Amino acid sequence: MVERHEIFYESGPMYSLMQIARIGVVLFCAATGLVVGHGTAVAEGGDRDPVLVIGGIYADQARLESLRGWLDARGYSAFSMVLAGNPTGTAPISESAQAVADKVADIRRQTGARRVDLVGHSMGGLAQRAYVKFLGGLDSVGTYIDYGTPEQGDDLGTVCSEVSPGCQDLVPGSAFLTRLNADPAVPPGLIAYHFFSENAGAEKNSLPGATNASIQSFCPGRTVSHGQEPIDGALQQLIDSALRGAPLATDCP
Repeated sequence: MVERHEIFYESGPMYSLMQIARIGVVLFCAATGLVVGHGTAVAEGGDRDPVLVIGGIYADQARLESLRGWLDARGYSAFSMVLAGNPTGTAPISESAQAVADKVADIRRQTGARRVDLVGHSMGGLAQRAYVKFLGGLDSVGTYIDYGTPEQGDDLGTVCSEVSPGCQDLVPGSAFLTRLNADPAVPPGLIAYHFFSENAGAEKNSLPGATNASIQSFCPGRTVSHGQEPIDGALQQLIDSALRGAPLATDCP
């Protein structure tokens, strides 16, 4: 029998009373099928929110589509999109945030769903967080998941900042990131997750107010590069369990 790892992780060295209470509510509702805040607890496929998978800068669309298809096969109504700009993600992140807003509105019209779950990779996580925080997305989002996202920016942004507004926004300390990370980084009431690989760089910085967990905390010694994250089986399972409101779990395939 394959061992299945189940752990809850929160940012910071100690849980706050509010975080402990929130985890307790999530676990209770996971057992009873109730809805928690803006997220959805464990539910049958027909009751799940549609899911929007969002790529990062210079997104590999084949890998993005692989994650979307995997979620679709798991019973989700899954959609995907890339960020604004050519190449993708080179436009200002505020433009990508508006593109996320437009896509969420379109999905809601298509499906009749009240909320859409977000799963953003890398810069896609910054764009979706800007949508939630600044463009009225809080009431339209169920579960929020970003993975491989450099929450505080990435020095690699300096490499292309002269020619790309998106890269300028990605530089640590940029005006965009300063505004995005102003307290609260995640709006209260939003069930949020930040997944990352310990093999990568700036994505290891935590997202305050979210459940922060590395792939390697479940699968010790596993090597996952930033680019491999959308197709990593363990990370896909962690995303699935988060979307269902269940304790985070993977059998490390």
